[in-house]
Amino acid sequence: MEYNGNYNYEEDSRDLYSSSGKKVQYEDVYSRSHPAPVRQPAGKQPVKRKKKKKHTGRTVLCVVVIVICCIILALGGAYAYVYKTIDKIEREPLDTADLGITTDNYSSVKNIAFLGIDTREDNDVGRSDAILILTVDSKNKKFKLTSIARDTYVEIDGHKNDKLTHAYAYGKSQLAVKTLNKNFGLEITDYVAFNFFGLSRIIDNIGGVTIDVTEEERVEMNKNIFPEMRSLGVDCPDIETAGTQVLNGGQAVCYARIRHTDNDIQRGNRQKTVLIAMLQKIKSENPLKLPGIAQMVIKQCKTSLSTKDIMNIGIKTVLTTPKFEQLSIPNDNIASSGKTIGGVWYYVYDLSAAKKEIHDFIFEENFYSPEEVEKRLAESSSENS
Repeated sequence: MEYNGNYNYEEDSRDLYSSSGKKVQYEDVYSRSHPAPVRQPAGKQPVKRKKKKKHTGRTVLCVVVIVICCIILALGGAYAYVYKTIDKIEREPLDTADLGITTDNYSSVKNIAFLGIDTREDNDVGRSDAILILTVDSKNKKFKLTSIARDTYVEIDGHKNDKLTHAYAYGKSQLAVKTLNKNFGLEITDYVAFNFFGLSRIIDNIGGVTIDVTEEERVEMNKNIFPEMRSLGVDCPDIETAGTQVLNGGQAVCYARIRHTDNDIQRGNRQKTVLIAMLQKIKSENPLKLPGIAQMVIKQCKTSLSTKDIMNIGIKTVLTTPKFEQLSIPNDNIASSGKTIGGVWYYVYDLSAAKKEIHDFIFEENFYSPEEVEKRLAESSSENS
């Protein structure tokens, strides 16, 4: 049925079960009795809008530890020390024979899944609150970051259709990666999982991050998010005024969790904003503090990547200064709507169209080709002159 303006949050506190049949204890701290944004009016079919220019710019590798260690290396830190530091990251390999890979379309690039885990304690039990794909394109000296809405309605092996975010709760990184591959054809063989709540300690350690908070976001945090976070022992003082300001760790994490002032796509953008702000602040830190920060970040990460893989990515970042580009799924090129199915709200859109959009973005075909980008830039310049 079409979304009718009433968002059912019963599923956010329902019981989830892992592939072994064990009950997953999890509660979403901020998905209880808040109305969701209306994506499409009831009874109205989604309309595919005009293609929109992609968002580009200098951004971050979502796994913050890679960039921090790159900075250490660039500032003259010893290679051996950086290697030893990265080597302390917790490793959990994937079963490469069970990742749902059936194509060979991405052999010229490397796709890595980044899973921001929404957990209240220092463990990896939770849902993938942030779902991002980092594409390493060595040939064109580019890193591309694709974010996918967590509430996307997808098929999860052994659990029929459900929210993309639930794949991690059902089967951790193995099932999360397999779900991404089966639904979007991404051929991912590695992942990095990081604890979003653990980032609050790192942000506090670096003295907070600078974020431009709108009035709507300020009211939402003060009224609906901070009270529940305080009940969990997180320091979240009310924000007095809107505008650009320094947020502490708890406030920044709450900012990254806002979704009911707009939608899940903008929530993903806010998460990226927090990570970018972190990196900007870290770059300005005293180099002597960086090793300690790196140690803190490592404690919040788990990965299937080897130390050598991470070092290679880091060295490329430092030596080649690659260009970073990013894409959100769904977007204006993909008609999407909110639908309630079996009493649960989902983001529903054409996954085949999304698959093509991602492939087009990564390989710069059609709308994202250099020729088309240059043409649009020339048209824009002509209109503004």
